[in-house]
Amino acid sequence: MRVVWTIGSLTAFALVASALLGCLAPRDDPNRPLRLVWFGSADEETAIRSCVASFEEVHPGVAVEVQMVEWGRFNEKIMTMLLGRRPPDVSRMSVQWCPRYESLGALADIRPHFDTESLEDFDPARLVSCRAGEKLFGFPHTSIGLLVFINRDLFRAAGLSAPSSVSEAWAWEEFASDARTLQRVAGVQYGWGVFRGWFPVVPFLYQHGGWLLRDGEPDFANAANVEALTWFVKQHTDGIAPTSSWAAGGDPAETLFIRGDCGMVITGNWRVVSFGRQITDFEWGVAPLPRDVRRATNSGGENLVVFNTDRVEGATQLAAFLTAPEQMEHYCTQSMFLPTRRSLLSRELPYQQRPEAMALFAQQSLDFEPAWAQEQSTPQFAALDSALVRQFELATLGHQTPRESLEALNHEYRQALIP
Repeated sequence: MRVVWTIGSLTAFALVASALLGCLAPRDDPNRPLRLVWFGSADEETAIRSCVASFEEVHPGVAVEVQMVEWGRFNEKIMTMLLGRRPPDVSRMSVQWCPRYESLGALADIRPHFDTESLEDFDPARLVSCRAGEKLFGFPHTSIGLLVFINRDLFRAAGLSAPSSVSEAWAWEEFASDARTLQRVAGVQYGWGVFRGWFPVVPFLYQHGGWLLRDGEPDFANAANVEALTWFVKQHTDGIAPTSSWAAGGDPAETLFIRGDCGMVITGNWRVVSFGRQITDFEWGVAPLPRDVRRATNSGGENLVVFNTDRVEGATQLAAFLTAPEQMEHYCTQSMFLPTRRSLLSRELPYQQRPEAMALFAQQSLDFEPAWAQEQSTPQFAALDSALVRQFELATLGHQTPRESLEALNHEYRQALIP
């Protein structure tokens, strides 16, 4: 997961940037290269430069300047470019960051510059994070998702088998029962766990029929959410999942899984490569998330957004090209991300590692509904990153009740006012 800003830094950003936007896009050299800001690993840089080279071949005479930045310094880089009145034309941007830049007027409406019928292939839930009302300011590019990673050796020792498709997902109690069997029969210390973060906890709220906002207002403490978080906390206090992974200095659940001390861990596709490298003494695989009254997951990732410059038309062509099926498939399979187009999500892609696991990630990612994307696509929600983790931690460690934690989130959301 990529982090987002705190409420305080978001407010400071808004106060400074709001003074800039009236003069954001001065007239520029029409022959200059399109500026594309990117963050990511070496593999991601190689993949995007390959895609950009293809764009330049198709559009002779149009050059693209790729500006790489550390993802932890992304917002600092964009602010510097805004202050210098040299914003990017196109930028990779985490979905949580998009609402704040759009709310400040930094992003362009790209609808006049392409055929809107081409949007039909995008996952509707991911397209939500590129819209503000009727305005469209970019295209979904890559996704991250969640699955249950399982220790197959422990499953065999316990005489268990895991579901292999989302339609066969465990019910909550079946999931908990198998976790207890792993402890009792296979002798593992913990049956399951999640990485410490809000991202893998929210799906349990959705699975139980819950929601986060109601009519635009925070409603974290609705009855379904309280019941879901109570179940989640009890799994930890009963010792099925590791409470210590939520405590400062405790071993993360992913570390326990790597060591063989946790039979299952809920984490994301970003772990496929590292687990393949780190786990050498047992066989691991993936299984779908458990379900309750409905299937649900969480979906994050990155969009390609177009800034308000005098090159909006050319920038839109670049963003559309990089998110076209062929280029998206190339980028995702080289960098181990999930695509955002339904035509790609519906088939197994030629990933360099664990293509069968990535296919299940893609299948599970479709269990994220547009309504949930909408409530996670507000500037206020983007400011709650640390608050969500802190409140889930306080509940899991028993310092306050699940209801108190959720009511605290209602309060913190209301405090995250965007000037």
